[in-house]
Amino acid sequence: MKKRSLFTGILAIAALGGLLAGCSQKTTEAPASSAPVSAESAGEPAAEPSADHPEALVWNMGNEPKTWDPTLSSETLSEYITISMFEGLTRQSADGIEPGVAESWDVSDDGLTYTFHLRKSNWSDGTPLTANDFEYTWKRLCDPSVASPSAAGVTDYVVGAAEYLAGTGTADEVMARALDDYTFEVVLKNPAPFFLNRISADIYCPVNKKCVDLGEGWEKRPETFICNGAFKLAEYQIGSHILMVKNDEYYDADSIKMPAIKGIMVNDENTSLQGYKAGDIHCTEVIPAEEIPTLLAEDPNLYVSPLTGTKYLDFNVDRDPVSDVRVRRALTLAINRKLITDQITRSGEIPASGFLPITTQKTDGSSYRTVQAGGLPEPAYGISPDSADVDTAKQLLAEAGFPDGEGFPELELLYYTGESDKKICEAIQQMWKDNLNIDVKLRNEDKSVALQTKADGKYDISLSGWSAGYYDASQMMKQFKLDSGCYAQWRYAEHPSAPHDHILNPGQKAFEDAYQAAMAAQGSERDELWMEAEAVLMEEAPACPIYYYVLKALINEDVVANVEFSKTGNWLFRNAEFVD
Repeated sequence: MKKRSLFTGILAIAALGGLLAGCSQKTTEAPASSAPVSAESAGEPAAEPSADHPEALVWNMGNEPKTWDPTLSSETLSEYITISMFEGLTRQSADGIEPGVAESWDVSDDGLTYTFHLRKSNWSDGTPLTANDFEYTWKRLCDPSVASPSAAGVTDYVVGAAEYLAGTGTADEVMARALDDYTFEVVLKNPAPFFLNRISADIYCPVNKKCVDLGEGWEKRPETFICNGAFKLAEYQIGSHILMVKNDEYYDADSIKMPAIKGIMVNDENTSLQGYKAGDIHCTEVIPAEEIPTLLAEDPNLYVSPLTGTKYLDFNVDRDPVSDVRVRRALTLAINRKLITDQITRSGEIPASGFLPITTQKTDGSSYRTVQAGGLPEPAYGISPDSADVDTAKQLLAEAGFPDGEGFPELELLYYTGESDKKICEAIQQMWKDNLNIDVKLRNEDKSVALQTKADGKYDISLSGWSAGYYDASQMMKQFKLDSGCYAQWRYAEHPSAPHDHILNPGQKAFEDAYQAAMAAQGSERDELWMEAEAVLMEEAPACPIYYYVLKALINEDVVANVEFSKTGNWLFRNAEFVD
């Protein structure tokens, strides 16, 4: 183990903006539903770092999560926070999955009925956690009045869930139910060998009904927040930080060595790296791309690993002119993806030729992508990973009524505030200008704001990304389902998950049919159906894949040990401890 370096406290970077010191720079008063509450008012001692021993692991999240209500979670950053404070039936570990609140389970011979045997455990307020809490949570996930963006987590699998969400069934008909206080039964529509992996995701974590009954924003106020995980909420300062402290009511509290985690929100990459080098940030994914080659050569604490995820553009298919598939295809083909990965991201990202990443596995463990000798995927759907097809793109744009870009209206490309996303969008903006003679404006919003903008369909094109909960194709495809809250507004019918969307897109029906058929199939038939679903996605082009993700993170192992990642790239702090 490395010798621990002296922790100097949150000092140097505080002068650069106050974020690391937990001081909000907002000038307007926070709304009551998310007003910052101190650790003292929540009954917990505030975490104050000393020169000799830090009281909190300082983790730079980069952006502000939209929510950490498990039922409403729909983005990776939310999951990072949620799985630190909540625990489901199974939980993620560095080696895969392991028992969580369920200490054991039985599976019927036909693979359809899972019976989970729960350990005795408590909520953070000391009251017992029971199977009834899981029943409430799983049914809340598909409650049409809740309109969870992650409802597919149960509607895809559980008998009666899709019908309840659609309004043709009742909550009592959802086959996720408590048999007694410590036995929870789930009946599936079809066998799902990956089901135990699936339910390690944050959306399946139990939620306390009395918290939800307090109204929107309960999860952001320590005095109304109740959880069941290793850590609990002590303080939330909008735009600044989230402070999580050890939950003494956690059933395995004796094994938790880290007293607190302070998740700060510094999205400027250079400031983040400076904070790490100064010792004021212990771990971060927010790293300037141009520094990666130097860090790879000089810093053994840089962690890089492939992820099952894709960086892509969402096209709002309800807005002209990207409502025309020829325009979407033209914009897709006019991008040189390798130029972006070589000159901007520079961390081993792989240029994409389809939506499913190289790490997505078929039934036999092989990839859905064929990889060429140089490590790039083979061209697919007209996309070459290492060049733009300018001639075809120009032809498609002309067919759509915009020869050489003439008459093409100025569009906006939305991205999350941050230097890397800005540079990617600037590169795409220039490629579209050079290759198609069209002008696109750039607009940035903080991530939590942008997510709502996209959900409401109030944008033209946006830079997005998705990483899967595990290596199955369903996890990459699910955000384009009818009931998924699809940001591209790509729906063949109206749905409670998007009450604002009344413009229908018939092309999505073929994708939906292939998706549902794949979920019911097994073996090679299932693999073929996922390829069919991807083909529809790529031909209809509500999304334009750019590259496949890698995880890159800095962890100061002179100060902290055993910060881990799940197989799918989620931060895991359960085993973290300060180095003696």
